[in-house]
Order: sequence, then C-alpha cells, then structure tokens
Amino acid sequence: MSSALVFSCEKEIILDISPGEIDFVVEAWIYNGSGPLVTLSKQFSGYGTFNQATLADSLTVRDATITVNAIGGNVVQLVQQSLFDLPSDLLDQFLDANRIPRFFGQFAGQLAGFTLEQQLAFAEDVQDSTFIQYVNSLNFYIDTTNTLIGMGGIAYELNIEVDGKQLNALTTIPVKQDINFLSYTMSADYPNYAEVNVNLTVPNNFDAFVLLSNRRSDTTAFYIPDYFDGGLSDNGIYAGSGTIDLPLLRGYADNENPELSVIGLFEVGDEITLKWQNIDEATYNFWFSVFNDGGDTPFSSATKIQSNLNGGIGIWAGYNTSYTTITIQ
Repeated sequence: MSSALVFSCEKEIILDISPGEIDFVVEAWIYNGSGPLVTLSKQFSGYGTFNQATLADSLTVRDATITVNAIGGNVVQLVQQSLFDLPSDLLDQFLDANRIPRFFGQFAGQLAGFTLEQQLAFAEDVQDSTFIQYVNSLNFYIDTTNTLIGMGGIAYELNIEVDGKQLNALTTIPVKQDINFLSYTMSADYPNYAEVNVNLTVPNNFDAFVLLSNRRSDTTAFYIPDYFDGGLSDNGIYAGSGTIDLPLLRGYADNENPELSVIGLFEVGDEITLKWQNIDEATYNFWFSVFNDGGDTPFSSATKIQSNLNGGIGIWAGYNTSYTTITIQ
C-alpha cells in the first residue's frame, strides 16, 4: 500500500469531508540527516466513514507545487520523482512506514532499468502485474538539490499548492533524546524466550514523545510498532526519574498468532533492532488517534484522525531517529 494511512485491519476512519468534496491526503516527513519526502493523493468522498479498501483507491496527485521552509534557514522546492528515483535513505523510510521488508529496495533497483512493458514481462500472474503497475504509479516529491537536510531542534514548514488550493503544516524535528542501551533477561518461565528492556536517562526537563518499532533478525523483516499503543510513548511522564529500564515489547505482523503467554517476548537467536524516533506533540497526537482503537481489532470504534494539515488531511512529521541493536544469545 502506498500510505501508512492504509491499515491492516478494517477499522473505519472518520474524516471531515463535505459531501462531494475532493480532499487532499498528505503523508510527509523529514528525518534528521535526510531530506523531506512527500506523497500527495486525493480522496473523493461524501461525509462519513471509509476503510482500508477505499483509502487504497486514493488518486495520486501530480504536478503540485510543494516547498519546504526550514524556519530561519533555506527554502527548497520539491521535485516529482518515481519510487525508482528515490535515494536509498528515503526509500528505506518509505518501506519502513509501510511495513515492507527493506530487501524490496533491491527488487526495485532491479526493475529500475526496465520500461513498464519490460517489467510486466516478468509477471507470472495477474497479482504480479497489478503490483508492478502499482509500484510504477507511485509518486513522490523530494529535494533533488540535497540542500535541505533535517536537523534536530529545527522547525519545518510544508506548503502545497494544487488545483487552486493551498495546504500547509508545521512540524519540528525534536532535539534527540536517545536511549542508553538495550538489555535482556531470559524468561524464568519460558525457555528460549527473553524480556528486552530499554535503558534511558530521564532528566527533570525531559519532555519527549517517542514512536518506537522493532525489527527481528534478518533483512527480510520489517519494523513493527511495539505491541501496545502502536509503539507510542509519552516519556514526559517519567521526567525526573533518573536512569530507568522500560520494557520493549515485540511487535507482530498481521499474519502472526503468538501464544498469549509469550506475547511481547523475543526469542533466542533474534537480532533485534530498535528504531527510536523522537517526535513533536502534533505528530504524537496524529499517531495516537490512528493507533488508539482499543487494541487494533476489527471491532474497535471508529477513529477521527488528528491531522496537523491546514487545508487537507494527513501528517507532516519530523523524526529524530536512531537505531540500536542487540542479539539474544
């Protein structure tokens, strides 16, 4: 799926769209050390609710004028690019956001040198053909000059002009408040399983919102949010606690059905990478509204998304990201 707004469950999402109105959907971010990445689509809907299937039918918007302004710094105009033109760091970010294994980047690289017709010749069935056409339809806006690189503590303004409408949003890449290290303790009750903890120091002025996910073992795995609360944490509640250990709970893919007794535990042999992302409050509120569905079940009540976009819906997010790895032996 092209957007992290497309979820694995059939949960309904309420968006305030007047009957017959075309609304623009934005999924955009900037990481520390990378340039911005923006996707823009449009959704035609009457007022009401729609689910995963209709979100997936959103139409890609091309030829928009998009700029990003580093407050107090430079302004860049983004350029339209295909998935095959993305630099490796932005491609990895896109894959992570959509829970796609990073090895897909190698597959995309192999397709890049072929025309669509040549790519379709590799398809073995209709599903392959549909996927190849889908990949070729993806459209991104990026800074091809590499003159705007995300930095912690800086605010960034996104401005979009499309079809006579203007959309804008402001986000901040927070100053990095990283962990100290990961540790693990073997489970006393379940051999070959271990509890993993995140060690961090929480000063009195600590006010960090965090989005965390973990990936297990090899490069075919993808990052999955921590088991509870979608991997979100308002670590400001621990302000002044000094150095503490917090549990890291294993995330699960949609097709995994772990035994209840070992939920959240990792296994011997797992190489675990924690993706720790400091985010601002607006980004936290957006993801909280997405994940706060009573356990991500198909029976949950509908969620009203808390977007930070003016003139559209979606998210413009700043991420100060770090990675820490540990192996259970």
